[in-house]
Amino acid sequence: MLKILLKAELPILVVAGIVAQKIAAKLWSLIFDDDVPDTAQENVRVSLLVPAAIIEGTLYKLVRMAVDRGLRVAAAKSKGTWIGKTGEGE
Repeated sequence: MLKILLKAELPILVVAGIVAQKIAAKLWSLIFDDDVPDTAQENVRVSLLVPAAIIEGTLYKLVRMAVDRGLRVAAAKSKGTWIGKTGEGE
């Protein structure tokens, strides 16, 4: 079970990134009532690109951390030991 979880980590994190991007696009459209600005667009303002990148990056990191933590907890329950650093944290 542990080996399966560890081998599945990268594809799961890629899917998590895609999900986070979709959530960010939905959030952007709800707030600004428009599509997310694209860097490939010729006349897009940087003042729109920066907040879009912040929202997308933040959501990506949150989803990735939640998935990573979930995989580690599942592996720890399966094996009985924690995978990664141990200690109280900061």
